[in-house]
Amino acid sequence: MAGKTLVTVEEYLKSSFDGPEPDYLDGELVERHLGSISHFEAQERLLDFFLSLKESHSLFGFPEVTLKISPKRYRVADVAVFEGRPKGGEYPSDPPLLVIEVASKNDRHKDVISKLAEYHSWGVKHVWSVDPWTRKLFVYDNRGYHEVAAFELPEFKAKLSPAEIFEDQTPQQ
Repeated sequence: MAGKTLVTVEEYLKSSFDGPEPDYLDGELVERHLGSISHFEAQERLLDFFLSLKESHSLFGFPEVTLKISPKRYRVADVAVFEGRPKGGEYPSDPPLLVIEVASKNDRHKDVISKLAEYHSWGVKHVWSVDPWTRKLFVYDNRGYHEVAAFELPEFKAKLSPAEIFEDQTPQQ
């Protein structure tokens, strides 16, 4: 069995990739799945929601942002939301307020849960997951991974329903 090819952080950060940028975990490049129209529409609606909160609450939402979890771990979040402008340069090293992962059709459930758990352990206050295929919303918090009826940010009196995220979308097969 062939061993895994490891790359340095410097090589990873200088590289360009065909397809979505992979996560970098302890020297290994971990593939992320391509998004689909349903994925991108959900991502766009989420970003629009946070754009509406930018002026009133200084919330800044970014798509596909590379986060420096530790010196040897970089994760690419589908959506990362910061309270104020992110710190840490091009690759924020302080946890954002919120991270959202939008499911892709070929994602493995255990890999998604692992990524969400890592964000939570890193100190991300709100860790959300959106599944355009089932039109369901999930959070990862101190109770683990569980479905919710809506996403809520009580400190900003903000709520986001599935209808607002999946507007005009029909469930995919």
